Amino acid sequence: MSMHTISRLAVCAVLPATLLAGCSDWLTTKNATSNPNFPTVAGTNQLITAIEVGQTAYLTGDLDRLFMMWMQQAGGSDRQYVPYANYVYDEDAFSPDWTSAYTGGGLIDMRTAEQQALTEGDSITAGIAYTLEALDIGETTTVWGDIPYSQAVSNVLQPALDPQQQVYAEVQAKLDTALTLLACTNALCVGPGAADLWANGDPTVWAPVAHTLKARYYLHTVLRDPTAAASAATQAALGIPDASHNLETYQSTNPNERNLFYQFMVLQRSGYMSAGGFLVDLLTSTHDPRLTKYFSKNSAGVYHGVPAAGGPGDYSTFAGLNTTDTSLAGAPNQRVPLVTYAENQLILAEADLRSGNPGGATAAYNAERTSQGVPTASGTVTLQQVITEKYIADFFNGFETWEDWKRTCLPAITPAPGTAGIPGRILYPLSTERNANSNIPAPNAQPALNWDTPTACAGNAG
Repeated sequence: MSMHTISRLAVCAVLPATLLAGCSDWLTTKNATSNPNFPTVAGTNQLITAIEVGQTAYLTGDLDRLFMMWMQQAGGSDRQYVPYANYVYDEDAFSPDWTSAYTGGGLIDMRTAEQQALTEGDSITAGIAYTLEALDIGETTTVWGDIPYSQAVSNVLQPALDPQQQVYAEVQAKLDTALTLLACTNALCVGPGAADLWANGDPTVWAPVAHTLKARYYLHTVLRDPTAAASAATQAALGIPDASHNLETYQSTNPNERNLFYQFMVLQRSGYMSAGGFLVDLLTSTHDPRLTKYFSKNSAGVYHGVPAAGGPGDYSTFAGLNTTDTSLAGAPNQRVPLVTYAENQLILAEADLRSGNPGGATAAYNAERTSQGVPTASGTVTLQQVITEKYIADFFNGFETWEDWKRTCLPAITPAPGTAGIPGRILYPLSTERNANSNIPAPNAQPALNWDTPTACAGNAG
């Protein structure tokens, strides 16, 4: 109870009955019934921070590591990461990731932040929240295909699965709204400032990111809608203009803020996941300087990645993340890229190739290669070159590398021997969704592939 309330109680206790009328509300006023130390509603800026923390865990955590292993950018080298790398997991292995898409910094908090920011008249903060929702739901539908969305934040206890093509359309609409909101110039549009850990509330960062995300998700649908390539090219032309506008997670040397790859691979589960043999061999064979940026040498002083089959053993024989310098991939304070200039240029290159513009594709590819400090193409670029370069540049973004492979079957990754092949989607979780939602089919009734990738690659379990 506050000192103000205690004082008022004391005064009311000694007043004559004829004067007590003014004291009749002393136990029902806001000051008496609310505790400032236990707020029940988070401020909009607090929500933006919480969303980005939650999405950092979602987008750079368990699923990201899983897809990196399936794409052999990394390899499972100990404990449960060996079966994971061999496509063996149960229904609930990634249940927390599904939950993260919706709660604890997921869709529910995003919708609240959007509504509060609009009520406050701060369209820039609302536009950031809309963009965060599009990223969250865009990646969630990439993984699971049909997902609860239109009924997800409502009083519907068992939300229906929206078809993936509908979800992608809604994500595009969400990004259109975000771009309109981010263009706000009135005095109320101050943005979240430093509460936005990823981009400091800067609309000149978020607007190009929104365009790049539109290009990303148009390209996801190109096998179903060939016209989506032209749309992707149009959006990428408006996308992230240089690496200084990349959208990256917030990390620091504070033990609570180190990036999750460092925490997992160095501090918590050393040896569970190591360098992937396919990526190590690719970078070695092409003398690509990113080999030393991404990986450290093993105990024998050589770069050696986990083979396709993975397997337990002395993980010191495998290369790990390079953690020796703050500019390298495994440094504890290294920000993890989520949406980047490199991705934007390579989206543009693929979209131009599919749209019959090889000259534009080559220019975009060479611009990205130049930014990475590697040689450019001497002739017209091919789809294989574009996707292989994206596979390298998108290290740490297993969501998109896996999606690219499902769409193009590139690079030519050989699945782990003795397996049914690389999965085309993830099973819905049992404990956090299927048990409570009758709209979720049993595992044997779920599709092997998502709508956006209707044809299985060689070695794809679909």
